[in-house]
Amino acid sequence: MYSKNVDYKPIYGPNPLHYLRLKKERVNIKLLYDPVGFILQHGDEITRLHLFQFLDLLETKKGKELILHLLMSQMPSGGFPSKFHNKVEGIKETCRNTLLLLKCGYPHNSLNIQSAVNYLLKHQREDGGWSENPKLTIPEKIVELTTAQSITWLTADIIELLRTVRLDESEPCKKALNWLRKMQNQDGGWPMFKKDQFRGSDPDSTAQILFMMREIYGEKDAVWLKGIKLFEKFLDEVAADAEKGYYIAPNGEKRENDIYHLTHLLLSSLVDSKRRIEAGYNLNDVRINKIVHAILKSQREDGSWRPFWTPNSDPTYTMLTLKLLVWLGVINSEELRREIAIYV
Repeated sequence: MYSKNVDYKPIYGPNPLHYLRLKKERVNIKLLYDPVGFILQHGDEITRLHLFQFLDLLETKKGKELILHLLMSQMPSGGFPSKFHNKVEGIKETCRNTLLLLKCGYPHNSLNIQSAVNYLLKHQREDGGWSENPKLTIPEKIVELTTAQSITWLTADIIELLRTVRLDESEPCKKALNWLRKMQNQDGGWPMFKKDQFRGSDPDSTAQILFMMREIYGEKDAVWLKGIKLFEKFLDEVAADAEKGYYIAPNGEKRENDIYHLTHLLLSSLVDSKRRIEAGYNLNDVRINKIVHAILKSQREDGSWRPFWTPNSDPTYTMLTLKLLVWLGVINSEELRREIAIYV
């Protein structure tokens, strides 16, 4: 992934592989280890499908096989199985798998899409939001999900889906947006849900919701104006952590920078959009340069990146990191396409 015949300027740190062209917003680097092979060898079908969709390889034999596998997993109700119990629909999986199918080119009015959307609409809560499926038992260590109350980031995911299938003016979508706007904290951010276990606003839920509000309501919107100050504060803090190599967790624990901490403000999930990059949070922002350098430095020898909650390499976060680095102009998707040809 190294580009020749380019004028380079070094960015932070001594690693000679890391360079920056500020004017064209591009870092030209050669990753030390192979993330594509890691995703293909260790990722599940959903993560691999995200890779094939992102690199425009859906017409390959493997790409078609991955789409078929996803379609065949859809349940008679229209929902998709939860990762916690494959016989029970997951609200999160139903929304995100449907968004993935839309990214793969499935028409919004196709049977698979419409049945999934109808399933979700039937499970909208009275307040306008969505919780995870009450039929599921959520493991105690999963702090971001609950079956007892509406979840802000999950509701934002479903609003994204409703807008994509042209239901942005529907009553369920308006009701969900109204609830989400009312859930904004005094500090400008959002909790994961009303009674989550953390003090203050959740940074990645805030980033996801805030930039969607900007797109829908514009930059004069009171919700946006209140929230962007907090986002800037969060970004300042992560950039400082990226430079010093560690951060202090909410429980007071000192942790080495991990990929969740470094990416959560810029990309919240594999179906998230690049609104934040398009809003100007790109390589011209010195804070993003610091974060990118820390991301490159934290790649593991097997090609992966790892979030803090597991000692193991993580295919999903490796795929998310590739998307972010491509969107930021750090690596070239065409070169990733050539690399994947080795494996398929």
